[in-house]
Amino acid sequence: MAWTIQVFERYVAARAREQHAALAAGLPPTFPVQLDWTVRTPLRERPDDRGARQYEHKTWGRQYASADGAVRDLWIPSFGRAKPDRPAAEKAAIAHVLAEGLPARRRARRAPPPATGLVNPNLPERVRVFDFGCADGSVTPLLDWGPDTVRELFRRDAAPAFIAAATGTGVRPGADCVDCKVIGPCVELPRTPHLWGPLRLPVPPHPARRSISAWDLRLHGDCPAQYHLVRHLRLNDLTPENAGARRGRAVDAVLNARHAERPPRGCRELPPAEEGLLPPAHPLEVPLVRSALRMLEEHRALCPLDGLAPQEKVLTQHRVTAYIPELDVVVLAVPDLLHTRRGRWIWRETKTSAAPLWEGRPLLRSYPQLALAVLLFDKGAVGDGSRRGRVELEHLREGEGESSLEAIDPGRPATVAEAREVIADLAEPLLRDISYEPRTGRHCHTCQVRTWCEPGTAYTADPPPGPARDVLPGPEVTV
Repeated sequence: MAWTIQVFERYVAARAREQHAALAAGLPPTFPVQLDWTVRTPLRERPDDRGARQYEHKTWGRQYASADGAVRDLWIPSFGRAKPDRPAAEKAAIAHVLAEGLPARRRARRAPPPATGLVNPNLPERVRVFDFGCADGSVTPLLDWGPDTVRELFRRDAAPAFIAAATGTGVRPGADCVDCKVIGPCVELPRTPHLWGPLRLPVPPHPARRSISAWDLRLHGDCPAQYHLVRHLRLNDLTPENAGARRGRAVDAVLNARHAERPPRGCRELPPAEEGLLPPAHPLEVPLVRSALRMLEEHRALCPLDGLAPQEKVLTQHRVTAYIPELDVVVLAVPDLLHTRRGRWIWRETKTSAAPLWEGRPLLRSYPQLALAVLLFDKGAVGDGSRRGRVELEHLREGEGESSLEAIDPGRPATVAEAREVIADLAEPLLRDISYEPRTGRHCHTCQVRTWCEPGTAYTADPPPGPARDVLPGPEVTV
């Protein structure tokens, strides 16, 4: 409720500023439109291969039009900051609906396409699209086009994307599996029943399919309220990340770009890292730049692609997806690097830290993503389904020779048993949770939703004496 009130006030203020600027530029005011703009394209000759007889193009957001219909505006909310831009195909598709769509009343999903039902057929002379940032009230004008420009860009950018979507038959397991209506017969999605073994306590049925990832497990382990607000409601107050996390993202971006080169080659073959190599999307202060460059130099000795044969497979930031049928839960994991070596799949996670690995906690508990990787190997959900593999943790530090590489054998029964215990301890409380109560601790200082959390705000203002509560203690790392 607090978030909604804040965003509403920001949105009203942003709309008022834009309308004032538009009037100053000689444009007419625009007013809310109740009915959805819809472009309907009937297939006159015969249905397509899926049996569809008509395509309908719609868009999403707040719709506005001038009194005479000459100007149409669309405002698209983004949960964080306003997006600086959107893909060309997406912008052209949105503009097509604004420029050619007619206001249409909603109809039942299975009702036949109506012959009428459209009102006010006046089409606009100008369409504009704005992106609105809910977290800070920022606004980005995405496009301001006339009908001729819309038609040209739609043919060039959007139409090929629509054709590919309408005719494509490929299967690509991923986050969309959560909403898929035909997940049952899908043969491409690996099944991993009882991923972490029998449930200790029953999990209540959930009205909708859910997904879990290592990040979900860590967030819920820290604070259920933070998990619910960040992952389900997608709220974000733009709290800046700490220095270590920002440095880690910059290092990660460089390594991803290098490892994605084709044909793949090891980082020892590349020139030493220099300041200009760091991506501008992840700006760092001078001390952090030097630290990041030293970590990249440390990686050269640990790069898994050195000496890799040309026929080996290399997947950078590849999403591994699995399905737990008895829980109706989709499991998502994105290793930093997944590659083969002599027929064996290797899962590499890379973490940056200012401190050495904490020896007081088992590796799989400090990094649940490693435990999840072990279980996905054990169930044959990695690569081509082979259970032969290895999980690696590359721990980068800035001191020369201080970095390390830890290897985990997912084929050892003791390792699998430990991984099952780790994931069960984190996943089962998450799946049973229905209230998502706040849990304060050290994580409150960098929480993305603390602005709307009274316990978290009170904790950071006056933390309790003694050691801070931390469900997952250890060195500062990027996740």
